[in-house]
Amino acid sequence: MRRTSLHSPVLPVGLALLTTLAASQAHARRNGVAVDGCNGCHNGGATPSITVDMNPKNPAAGEAVTLQVAISAANINVGGLYVRTGVGRFATINGQSTKLIDDHQLVHDAPKRASGGVVRFDARWTAPPTPGGVVFEVWAVSANGDNFSRGDGAQSASAAFAYGCAGETYYLDRDGDGHGDPGMPRVDCTQPPDHVAVGDDCDDYSVNIHPDQAEVCNGRDDNCNGEIDEDLEVTTHYEDSDGDGYGSFFGATVMAKCPPEGFAPSSNDCNDRSPSVHPDAVEICNLIDDDCDDRIDEGLREVCGVGMCAREASTCTAGSCTPGEPTAEVCNGLDDDCDGQVDEDPGICGPGGSGSASSGGASSGGASGSSGAGTAGSSGSGAPEEEGGGGQSGGCAIDPQGGSPWRLVPLLSPLACLASRRLRRAGRGR
Repeated sequence: MRRTSLHSPVLPVGLALLTTLAASQAHARRNGVAVDGCNGCHNGGATPSITVDMNPKNPAAGEAVTLQVAISAANINVGGLYVRTGVGRFATINGQSTKLIDDHQLVHDAPKRASGGVVRFDARWTAPPTPGGVVFEVWAVSANGDNFSRGDGAQSASAAFAYGCAGETYYLDRDGDGHGDPGMPRVDCTQPPDHVAVGDDCDDYSVNIHPDQAEVCNGRDDNCNGEIDEDLEVTTHYEDSDGDGYGSFFGATVMAKCPPEGFAPSSNDCNDRSPSVHPDAVEICNLIDDDCDDRIDEGLREVCGVGMCAREASTCTAGSCTPGEPTAEVCNGLDDDCDGQVDEDPGICGPGGSGSASSGGASSGGASGSSGAGTAGSSGSGAPEEEGGGGQSGGCAIDPQGGSPWRLVPLLSPLACLASRRLRRAGRGR
């Protein structure tokens, strides 16, 4: 037997006296009506308790079972109910004072007498042919039988069962924080969508409130332990002049568990006179460092041109970007002429004397000591230089041997320089 509170929009049954099923907005009547609530009409009496069971408790897929609902209260003389589910098929049982609204809804068609302070209703329910889970939602009224709504009580409940399998209990997780609502269980063969296996969330409408959440100073029970802002340390809080939740390092400070009004726990606001400027602000193109990262309009201004002609616009106005002017291509690992290719001219980086490659390297300022290397290379003499020696300050040494295809290559990239060194070592080993 499973019994839980029901926290969903209700269409409960009423108790009073008429003969036909009325519309959903009608008042409760003798024959049972689905309405928007019972408490408005039936009040003043003890709130009943509702138990829901199924026999057998764990049916096979497609099997017909008996759904059993018991309504108990101290003042109950008669009772009524409305039952709803989303799967399977209801059928009435003779002598139970119930009737069908449709396959998924069942209501009493006359108040049923209590026996020993309990009113019991039975109904037939047939499980779907595929294993799964079912939730029965029940609304019930306990009445004193005086034909008036005063002195009556109303209550709602839900119960979940599996069919075609042993079933596991899952809990509705509305906010997706991995912790479900303990008041919304569901038994099923597999985990349903938007459900989790843990039902310990004390606020299933806030992703920032659950048992694994760290307690922060906000007047709420963040970690669902029944306490608010507990065990917080006394820390420094910083003046927050603009009220954006971020304080300034240069303002006043106080020591407290929670920041007083006008103070914040952080001191990283780069403009405490503007509430739209703080570390969590979204950077927009406005010539201002909105997110306090010491950069202005990063990644937002228009970029135009390719290679060495690429430029970033100096304003936020679309179409205001002007690319740079191309220059003659030289052997430097860069796209000097801005055509999308690097060092593409035939022979520009090939072996030879002190032609365009050598002059290009010197003019580009690519590798320190490239002028000296060019002299050694053009003469075709001299011993191979070790890394860091022979005028190759900074270490991108040039192989002076006339047969090397890497002769007189000015390198701008540290990775390219490293590759040149390795090739030079390999040449010495041969």
